[in-house]
Amino acid sequence: MFADHARIFVAAGSGGDGASSFRREAHVPRGGPDGGDGGSGGDVVLVVEAGMTTLGDFRRARHFRATPGGRGAGRKAHGRNGGDRVLRVPPGTVVRTHPDGEWIGELLERDDRLVVARGGRGGRGNVHFATATRRAPTHYEKGTPGEERWIELELKSIADIGLVGAPNAGKSTLLGALTAANPEIGAYPFTTISPNLGVVAFDDERSAVLADVPGLIEGAHAGKGLGHHFLRHVERTRALVGVVDGAADDPLAEWDAVAEELRLHDPSLVERPLLLVVTKLDLPAVRERWPALRDELRGRGHRVVGISSHDGTGLDKLRAALDEALVAAAAATLEEEELRIHRFDPLDEGWRVVAEGDALRVVGRRIETLAARTDFTNDESRERFQRVLERFGIEAGLVEAGVEAGTTVRIGAVELEWGDDD
Repeated sequence: MFADHARIFVAAGSGGDGASSFRREAHVPRGGPDGGDGGSGGDVVLVVEAGMTTLGDFRRARHFRATPGGRGAGRKAHGRNGGDRVLRVPPGTVVRTHPDGEWIGELLERDDRLVVARGGRGGRGNVHFATATRRAPTHYEKGTPGEERWIELELKSIADIGLVGAPNAGKSTLLGALTAANPEIGAYPFTTISPNLGVVAFDDERSAVLADVPGLIEGAHAGKGLGHHFLRHVERTRALVGVVDGAADDPLAEWDAVAEELRLHDPSLVERPLLLVVTKLDLPAVRERWPALRDELRGRGHRVVGISSHDGTGLDKLRAALDEALVAAAAATLEEEELRIHRFDPLDEGWRVVAEGDALRVVGRRIETLAARTDFTNDESRERFQRVLERFGIEAGLVEAGVEAGTTVRIGAVELEWGDDD
C-alpha cells in the first residue's frame, strides 16, 4: 500500500553537568573557581531522503537515542557536545505524538529536517557563580535531561493535484490522458487500490504531479472500502479536482455522495470551491445531458470543465484550469501561514501547585528546568534553589496549599521532602 505507519521511541541526549573546580597551581594558594560547562545533549532529527518510499526500516528498530553531553572539567574545560541521532525518512512523512496524536510536523522535500527530541542543555560550571561577596562558590548546574517520547510516523502520498470521485468515474483514464502514467483501468470497483501518479505539463518549464486517488464510496469516512486509507491521500494534495461520471445513472447524486464523504472526513476539504470535471463527453447521451449538468454545478459555485479522455475533448482547457487551481491553492496556503496564531502556554514562565495524592507537585517549565539543573546534595546549590522558590512566590503557594514538615514536594523528576527549616 502507498501509505504506511511506524511508532518509534526517541530520546535525546541529556546535557552534561557543569564542574565545581578551583585552580590548583604552584604559588597560587587561593586559586579561584575554574569549573567548566557541560556539553549539550544531542538531538534526534528526522531528515528526508529523496529515494526512500517506505517506513519499513522502523519496523525492525523502534528505539533511538542520541548521545549525552560530556561533563565540564577544571581549567574552564567545556564538556563535549553529544552527537545528534539522524533518522532518514521518505518525503511525505507526517509526525505526531503518541498516544495523544498532537501534530509535530511534516517533511516534504529532499533534506527537510525536523527535530523530534531536543537535547538537554549543559550545566554551567562554578566559574559562572563567583561574585564580589562569594569568591569561592561550589555551586554548579547539572545538565538538563533530553526530551524523550513516543512518536507516530505516517507516510502519505504527495501530489500537487488529487483527482477524487466515485469508483469508475474515469479518474485513471483521465490521468493517463493528461500524463505519461499507465494506470490499470477496468470496469469494476477499486481497480485502483493505491494512488497512481503522473506529471502533467503546463508549458516547457512548469509541470505538476497529478494523483488518481482511489474511488470513494458511501461510508468511506468511517473506513468502509479502505476509506480511511484512501482519504489520507486526499489530505496530502495541494488542490483537489472532483471527477464526475457523466455516464452515471445520476451523476449529481453520485458526486454529492463523494463530496459528503470528504466533508465528513475533514470539512476543510470541501469548504473551498472545487474544480469539477465531467467525463465521457464522447458518449452521445453524456453530450446531451452536459449543458444541464454544467449549469447545475456552476450554480453551486464550482468551475466545471467537460472532457473526453478518449477523443481529447476539453483536455487543453482542463490543463489551463488545473494550472489556475494550483495558483489559487498556493495563495490560500500563504494566507493561512500569515494568519497562523501560535498559542502561548502560561506555564512556560509561570507555575502552579497541584495535589498529587498525599504529595504536592509544582508544575511549570521554568521551575522544573531549574530543579533538574540543581544538585541537591550540594548545600550551596540547595540554598540557591530555596531562594528561587521564595523569589518566584512558590514557597508561599506551597504553604497556601497546605505543605508541612514531611510533605513530599515534586518538581519535574525531582522529589523533595519539605522540612521545618525549608
